Amino acid sequence: MTMTSDPSPRPHVLLLDDDHDVLGANARFLRLNNLDVTVADNPERALQLIKDSAFDLVITDLRMPDMSGLQFATALRETQPLLPILFLSAYAVITDVVSAMRLGAADFLEKPVEPDILIERVTHILAPHQRAAALQRVAFDAADQTAPFKNRVHAYERYLIEHALVRFDGRVSDVLNALQINRRTLNDKMTKLGISRHSLKAQD
Repeated sequence: MTMTSDPSPRPHVLLLDDDHDVLGANARFLRLNNLDVTVADNPERALQLIKDSAFDLVITDLRMPDMSGLQFATALRETQPLLPILFLSAYAVITDVVSAMRLGAADFLEKPVEPDILIERVTHILAPHQRAAALQRVAFDAADQTAPFKNRVHAYERYLIEHALVRFDGRVSDVLNALQINRRTLNDKMTKLGISRHSLKAQD
């Protein structure tokens, strides 16, 4: 059965990983889910591909020799401030996650990633109505130097909380665990930032 009858273009994804086995497996799986996938096994090659072609999403490993995923994302942001980036890592620490988010990460998944989870997150990021990713990209557009730093920090905090609430369908215990904060701190921040679980569900 061919899928060429679908007139809409397939999303173009750049997949970057120095592990050839992981790179090949993820590429095959994403292609089976109707995505146009280009692969690169090093950041230099990935940056060149981005100069030559248009992509809708970049999926990159965090830990790579010579240039880390964060260094790659920093270089990418010089020319592509709004291109969504999905980070994958088996050895991430909280500072990595924070740095990734500040560089405009649309999401951050721990390896090994279950295929169903990977495609769910990719589909979510690529969806035009993906409100949380849009908020984050606006708040941390590398080209926007006009917003006061304090406002950008608040926007970042708001994004993290809203993203967690949406991702875990409002389950507070999961949100607390993901954000590594206690219930009182979460409630204080939600009040300060004007976040309501009910309004989030209503807008989904």
